[in-house]
Amino acid sequence: MVSPLHSNGTAERTDNIISAFSDLAPKPDLRPELLLRLAGKLQVTLDLNQLLEIFFSEIQNAVLVDGISYQHDALSLTHQCGRLSTHSVSYQLQTQNQMMGDITFHRSTRYREHELANIEGLMSTLVYPVRNALRYQEALQAAFRDPLTGTGNRAALNNTLSREIEMAKRHNQPLSLLMLDLDKFKQVNDRYGHCTGDQVLISAANCILQCIRQTDMCFRYGGEEFLIMLSNANHGGALRIAERIRHSIAELQFEHKEQMLKITTSIGCATMNDEDDMESLIQRADGALYQAKRSGRNRVITDQEQSQLSAKGLTE
Repeated sequence: MVSPLHSNGTAERTDNIISAFSDLAPKPDLRPELLLRLAGKLQVTLDLNQLLEIFFSEIQNAVLVDGISYQHDALSLTHQCGRLSTHSVSYQLQTQNQMMGDITFHRSTRYREHELANIEGLMSTLVYPVRNALRYQEALQAAFRDPLTGTGNRAALNNTLSREIEMAKRHNQPLSLLMLDLDKFKQVNDRYGHCTGDQVLISAANCILQCIRQTDMCFRYGGEEFLIMLSNANHGGALRIAERIRHSIAELQFEHKEQMLKITTSIGCATMNDEDDMESLIQRADGALYQAKRSGRNRVITDQEQSQLSAKGLTE
């Protein structure tokens, strides 16, 4: 279905919801072969951005459009084809059971009623390809997401970190890793049960996500360990974020059978150098984490501090 949201610079639109196969008023002036060609073109990809680019290119044969923009707030998806202009008309894409985002058509001159009818007719070919593309994207995201905490999993980490290291080196930007472990987490599971342990993991992950920036990424590394990738963060910036996370997790409280449970976390921090690859950077962050655990837990240790302690013979 296609539901008009608003029109800028056109006659007032009604709130009719238009099915992909319903009668339109006024009738679209579209050649059947154009619709067949467009429908066929939209079947060749499950990539949403490529799908929208194909749609934008193909509809120029039926109606002049300067640009289109797509937005799906729930999935944080946006895409723009062409250019934004003075006049626009927006529609909501939906099936019977699924909202699939909003699409806006931009043009420097006002749309006429028969052009709007043509746009709505053309969008009848877009509804189900967009639905399939969204389902495909959701499946991909699920494959790279830890089902309990919603953070990235090891597969997502492996796909992301090497690329980010390469990009950071290419653009001469800093990149840091935090390796985080919840202190004495086994005791939480043993004493309070795995349901409480799961809630602790979920709350800790949410706490991490609230403390980091939009450009940063959090992955569940295994068990009660999380790895946080801090883009464009030098040594000092990474330390500030690590301490923010440590304090925030220490303030969490959990109630279990009238008992209050609190947790702490130990964090190892490593900042990329010119020789680093993914394995060496993770190894240095992991070494700093274990030094933080050996030094009494509930603290942040950097790889530099870990190296200094090793030189003094203070590590095990």
